[in-house]
Amino acid sequence: MTKRSPIRPTHVSATSSRSSSARPAKRKAGVAAMTPLLVSLAAGALPSARPPAAPPPPETVSLKEPKAPPKAPTGHLFEPGCALPFPGVPNPPSDDRCPIQGGSPTPAKQAESRAKNNFCATTASPIPVTYPDLIALQTASAGLPKNIPDRSVLANIDGKLGEGKYVSYIAFVKNAHYSDVGKGEAVNCNIGGQDTNDIHIVLLKSQSDDECKSTTAEMSPHFRPPAWTPDSINATIGHPVRVRGQVFYDGSHSPCTATSSPSPQRASLWEIHPVYAFDVCRFESMAQCKEGDTANWVTLDEFVSTENQ
Repeated sequence: MTKRSPIRPTHVSATSSRSSSARPAKRKAGVAAMTPLLVSLAAGALPSARPPAAPPPPETVSLKEPKAPPKAPTGHLFEPGCALPFPGVPNPPSDDRCPIQGGSPTPAKQAESRAKNNFCATTASPIPVTYPDLIALQTASAGLPKNIPDRSVLANIDGKLGEGKYVSYIAFVKNAHYSDVGKGEAVNCNIGGQDTNDIHIVLLKSQSDDECKSTTAEMSPHFRPPAWTPDSINATIGHPVRVRGQVFYDGSHSPCTATSSPSPQRASLWEIHPVYAFDVCRFESMAQCKEGDTANWVTLDEFVSTENQ
């Protein structure tokens, strides 16, 4: 029987084998496992089993909620409900004693007083109005009653103009005076005196016109600027004036007719009331005193101070 030579095993060290294959594989696996952790640590955050929470939605603001209007100086009974349209000052005899709805218990009179005391008409772009415009308003409202609890019917009386519209009106002054100084009137809580009542201004299209052809502007006593006085206004006679304010329907009066001249005389019950601004033209000709002639207009107090120099 032939003897076979024993097969000698190849002498490969198990340690050497692990070093050449298993150990490198294990090192690579370990490095791979550590990589996310190192990246997370480098980013300053530990890995989490949960995904990051979604950011909260941005806050939404309802466009249907209007901003509260700025208030007049506090501490006064009269609150206009908005910033004043002129640099007014507190008038304690009026502002501390009479609220915006006046002193009448009648709803229609209270509504009228609130309209007379409306300082909150939008003043961004005044509507230029003329004498014929105020006469047209009178014609359109001839059938209205004197007492109007719901004054919304006056807001757009002829399709363009109406109560609450902010307008600019150029005319001549015939006369200015404190009105109802004896017993006052409901809008001013029936308090007598000059400081607590309106300044009534008679306006003419032409200086030669009769007062029955006049229109009216009223300066409210509430927060009235010190320069707004009858004497100052009457000093402008002979110069065109530009009166800005809201259009108001004063149904408590009557216009002149061909057969009657009620007091106070006027051609239209539609007034500029309350006055927001009162400017005077430097010239005496209406042709030089158009709405757009900006350089030719000065405020009432500027005009009076210049005249007194």
